[in-house]
Amino acid sequence: MPFADWWNEAVLKDADGTLYSRCELVLAVANTDGGAHVDPEMDAAYQKLTRENHIGYAVARGGKPMQWHENPVLPSMRQIGHELLETLKTVAEGQ
Repeated sequence: MPFADWWNEAVLKDADGTLYSRCELVLAVANTDGGAHVDPEMDAAYQKLTRENHIGYAVARGGKPMQWHENPVLPSMRQIGHELLETLKTVAEGQ
């Protein structure tokens, strides 16, 4: 798959049906949560996704519903990094 297709492919969908690409997730983390710079104002969609469980996860313990506050973007960042490293390793090995 060409890089541009992989980079712009939707990989996450929130409760409103908003799709997020790898590019959007990486840039949002870099620009909002640190890295390149920190924007003083957080995008409303990113706020919902990362701080308000807008992905719609539900968890129960002992049959009782619990609040879920995990940020789905951070595990997505780990997966994106893994995919990139595996691709680079494959290219380096000449496969």
